[in-house]
Amino acid sequence: MKAFIFFSVYEGLFHRVALGLRDRGVTQFSGFAWGRDQLRAIEGHGIDYAPLLVFSRDLLPQADDRTPADLEWLAKRERELGVSIQRMLAAERHLLKGRTHEQILRLAEVVLRTVGDTLDRVKPDFIFSEDISCFCSYAHFVLARERGIPFWCVGAARLPGRLSVYSIGFQKSEFVQERYREIMARGLLPEERAEAAAFVTAFRTRPERPPGMTTRAIVPGVGLSDAKNLWVAMKRYVGDPGDPTTTAPVRALRQRIQRITRIRIADATGTFENPVEGERYVVYPIHFQPEASTLVQAPMYLDQAALIQDIARSLPIGFRLYVKEHVANRGRRPLSFYAALRAIPSVRLLGPDVDTWTLIQNSSAIAVITGTMGWEGVLFGKPVITFGDVFMNILPHVYRAGAVPKDGWYDLFQRALTRHEPNDDAVLALVSALQQTSYPGRIHNPNTFTLVLEEENVQRIIAALAAAALPATKPRPA
Repeated sequence: MKAFIFFSVYEGLFHRVALGLRDRGVTQFSGFAWGRDQLRAIEGHGIDYAPLLVFSRDLLPQADDRTPADLEWLAKRERELGVSIQRMLAAERHLLKGRTHEQILRLAEVVLRTVGDTLDRVKPDFIFSEDISCFCSYAHFVLARERGIPFWCVGAARLPGRLSVYSIGFQKSEFVQERYREIMARGLLPEERAEAAAFVTAFRTRPERPPGMTTRAIVPGVGLSDAKNLWVAMKRYVGDPGDPTTTAPVRALRQRIQRITRIRIADATGTFENPVEGERYVVYPIHFQPEASTLVQAPMYLDQAALIQDIARSLPIGFRLYVKEHVANRGRRPLSFYAALRAIPSVRLLGPDVDTWTLIQNSSAIAVITGTMGWEGVLFGKPVITFGDVFMNILPHVYRAGAVPKDGWYDLFQRALTRHEPNDDAVLALVSALQQTSYPGRIHNPNTFTLVLEEENVQRIIAALAAAALPATKPRPA
């Protein structure tokens, strides 16, 4: 069997997964990496990746060769692939900056041609990566789909300490969807109901923060560890400035100082408020950006200030809109963004340290693009309004604002706030489907969360991926 790996920023982890898959019968490996730093991390360490596309070495020179994009070819491929290339480009967080529209289209052409040609030459049996999170991973996904090559994503399973492997992308699992529909059609078995109910009860009693939030909530500073990180970033950038995952040291330092300054000014000027006892409200959590949860799953809602304004216009009289900042957003947004939100009369702007669980439990409803707080609201039995394409939209009592014209949002919020009918069985069925189709283990960016590199966790990822991708290995999730 032949495997192709889109390494993303997981090169250390996915190389070890590849070593495990080799022991399970995969004989040939190829892949895509961003730059020479990743190349050094995996080259000559037990596996010969043939070929290994390196973006900064193999694609960037072609993309920047000043050749005009072949618009006829791009239009033809867009029709054949059945997906908007402009929407795919909207998923990109690094490569568009500093490029003209013409240069961006040339970049898209080079990526689609090169990756397509490579897949045709290699003919892998499957591709694996994290979920689709940028233009290049999106390109690999649609090109694999066109060729009938499974594209296995390894992602978090929405349950603590569990991971999921799926092939339809966009942070949704076909296995969860199939099992959920099966359970809803036949009804929950007693043991399924008991296990799912135990999880919901435990969550409501002692809810857990999503993995990584404690790390992301740390207030940025300038200490010894920060200086070490800056030194590592400088070496990576100088070694390969074409690698889009690197940052120029001057820019990194400027961003850190800017974040610290914004945080201090916000604190000094009282930018954020606190909840008011007795007030009825809908809570909207500001989503962290840039991130795949909006770039890929909800590109029409990237302007959160505009969305918040529209939500505020849609609320019935008697309700405030509580807008809570994300803990990882500290200092990342200009203060003018907050000033614009505070200028909306019905908005109360809350800081990142306001207790999320109390906020959810006291709310009248939760409105999210795709965020985790929406799932937490579902588990707490709250009305949830979504705008993006998110896994919990499968529940019959989740309100899909993204499928309704804006002029209909008032009626949707009115229904959610005054006529909501919970569906506990549907929630338990979805929890049970998640429990039955997920695997023990964790998957996060190993550059930030090194615990995923622990041997036990690596072996769990290998086992989960092998169960999906290798026909001879089909153990039931533990």
